[in-house]
Amino acid sequence: MVNWIVEDGVFGSSIIPLVSEIKNQGHQVRVIDYAKEDTDFTHFFPQEKCILFYGSIHVASKILILPWAPGVIGEIKNYYCTNYYQYLSKWLLNTPYYIFPLKDLCYRVANRDPGLHNLAQETKRLFVRPDSPLKLFAGNVYSLSEISVLQEFMRRLPVEDENILVVVAKERQIDGEWRVIVSDGKIVGASQYRKFGKPFYTEGMPEQVHLLAQEVIACGWQPDSIWALDLCICEGKPYIVEIGFFSCAALYHCDLSSVVREASKIALREWRNI
Repeated sequence: MVNWIVEDGVFGSSIIPLVSEIKNQGHQVRVIDYAKEDTDFTHFFPQEKCILFYGSIHVASKILILPWAPGVIGEIKNYYCTNYYQYLSKWLLNTPYYIFPLKDLCYRVANRDPGLHNLAQETKRLFVRPDSPLKLFAGNVYSLSEISVLQEFMRRLPVEDENILVVVAKERQIDGEWRVIVSDGKIVGASQYRKFGKPFYTEGMPEQVHLLAQEVIACGWQPDSIWALDLCICEGKPYIVEIGFFSCAALYHCDLSSVVREASKIALREWRNI
């Protein structure tokens, strides 16, 4: 049996179906409220039991330092762009790309770096996201004038560290985005979550997205036993948007039965191994 801790109020939709599915599969579950930071979740279950967290990065970062097994499913270092881009480069939406410290990016834009200005030549804008998977700020598109002044750009993001690494790429128009949950080399859930830049939720994915997911899985590299693969269609072709660790990945309209079954199986396996 797995002891789940599920955080409510994180992903913008009801967690009741997830909680019900966890209970239906014979596991225990306790719910914490995202708005109540003082919740003492450390005493919900004995620390020697199999405990699995699902919720915000904020709480996950606290659980990572606890002696729980597995606690959080996700080897965080695997989800930095500087790590996984080398394995998945042939399918990335954000290509070509540069990775700079934030202050270096602003300096280069202000001094008309030819590579960056070539990327932005059509729209005069660049896509910027953090290298880190810990959501230091949301990836977005910014004009060259917004990027060129370091302190103003830091306030806009907002971030405090001018040395954080950021990924810089060309602005792309995305038709739709899908989240695919991959477990032990197989697809266990999929859901569309965005259409033409706006929220749009429906279970499953079109054939061309499914084929790309299978191709990525077949490459032989995966960040964890269970993880999230975000795919999109841009100009009629499927690409990888990013990857994410399971414990902090919204499930949208994925099949909860198979996802809970797989996540629980992997949590028990990691707990027994430890």
